[in-house]
Amino acid sequence: MYRTYKIQIHPQHELFNYCDLLCFKAKNLYNITNYYIRQVYTALRKEIKNENQLQVLIDIETYLPQMNGIRMKSYERAKAKPKKIDKKGKIIEPKLKLFEMPTQERSFISYAFVEALFKVMKQIDYTTMSSQSNQQTMKKVYDDWKSFFEASKKYKINPASFSGKPKIPKYKPKNGRTICYLTNQITEIKDRILKLPGTPLQLNLGKIAHFEGKLQQVRVVPSYGRYVIEIVFKGEQEKEIKRTDKRKNEFVFPPKWVMGIDLGVDNLATIVDNTGHKPLLIKGTGLKSTNQYYNKLRAKYMCILRNGKNPREGRFTTNRLISLDRKRNNRVMDYLHKSSAKVVEIALERNIDTIIIGRNIGWKLEVEMKKANKQTFIQIPHATFIEMIRYKAERKGIQVIDREESYTSKSSFLDRDPIPTFGDDKLPNFSGYRSSRAFYKIKGSKVLIHADVNGAFNIVRKYVKDAFEGLERKRFLQAPEKIIIMEKKHAKLKASA
Repeated sequence: MYRTYKIQIHPQHELFNYCDLLCFKAKNLYNITNYYIRQVYTALRKEIKNENQLQVLIDIETYLPQMNGIRMKSYERAKAKPKKIDKKGKIIEPKLKLFEMPTQERSFISYAFVEALFKVMKQIDYTTMSSQSNQQTMKKVYDDWKSFFEASKKYKINPASFSGKPKIPKYKPKNGRTICYLTNQITEIKDRILKLPGTPLQLNLGKIAHFEGKLQQVRVVPSYGRYVIEIVFKGEQEKEIKRTDKRKNEFVFPPKWVMGIDLGVDNLATIVDNTGHKPLLIKGTGLKSTNQYYNKLRAKYMCILRNGKNPREGRFTTNRLISLDRKRNNRVMDYLHKSSAKVVEIALERNIDTIIIGRNIGWKLEVEMKKANKQTFIQIPHATFIEMIRYKAERKGIQVIDREESYTSKSSFLDRDPIPTFGDDKLPNFSGYRSSRAFYKIKGSKVLIHADVNGAFNIVRKYVKDAFEGLERKRFLQAPEKIIIMEKKHAKLKASA
């Protein structure tokens, strides 16, 4: 189980300049690493090479003997050491693998290759960072390239699932900043004080330091003109559900007591379950009003900033806009954290073992709505909300699955209509229809059920067929209870100049 605590560093904080320098160096190293990878990758795929590509290939050819010389020395030292024996009783012999010049067939240079190259050429961006931080920054570049190659493979199989052809990782802005990683080998927490490398300045963690777990990593993240120091701990939890990436969204055990969640805007989360309890609505109107007011202010400030300027002329941001973005983001994340915590609290009270959340791939891009409604829907980060519910619930032993939810709002739960999947050739005749924004009506009947509640019940029924067997019909017709996350009126969202 990992726990992450965040501390914001504002411009007046004594650590601000330190964080700024770390992230600037990380940006430089990210770009130079990406530069060498890109130049080699593109140079060996075309006949005519430009000056930059030729220079990079010359650098590699020049320093390759030194790189292999270091590898030879490491191999000789390994051979001189006492032999190790594996579990099967075999002697483990050291292996020598020398670096080779990149070729057209092997145009992607490895992490080990670039790191060895930077060491022998004493690349300034590499040497000015601490040994652990520079390695983590370079690995981030390779993670981005790995994502590019995986996306390219999927694009060849199914181009329709992408909005465009995947592109190779870009460079960070010249005067920008990027995340800097500090491992637990170069950071330390002692007497509630976080000690950072390369500075006598320290950070008092207060009650955060009392978390029972091992310090795993510290991240310095640029965020809207400030920095966020993220402190990652690793602890143990008896009930925690441990998943691999391949099984991230699969049932770990057969569901018995199931909760279904339908996501929306006015009703951020509609919650139902098969325990017989009353449905619940976590209201999203506070989140909606925050976004609406933010859009109004941002449009006003942008109009003032861009008035009388050509599309590519002048500035596109100011301290006021950055401040507005930060405050809006903080408020949205706070709302989602409180809402997701409430969902997990309800699940524990009702002894739920499985949560199923409705979600559709590409629903933000392909949704057909009026412009104003679409903007409101898109600006609510439902994917982030799902992940918040997932990690909080699985820490308590509750498995969380998100599933495709097409036609769950059109099918009648009370009549047990079949629920097709988007793309199916034949669609059934549904027993009801949405008579208004709030209600779903059964045809030829006066029976009304809350439309979002009907959808949430169907999300569960679509994947756990017998989840509601044995429950009385009246249990499904209970009026949902509203839950308002922020009852107090907050100060208006204003940006400082």
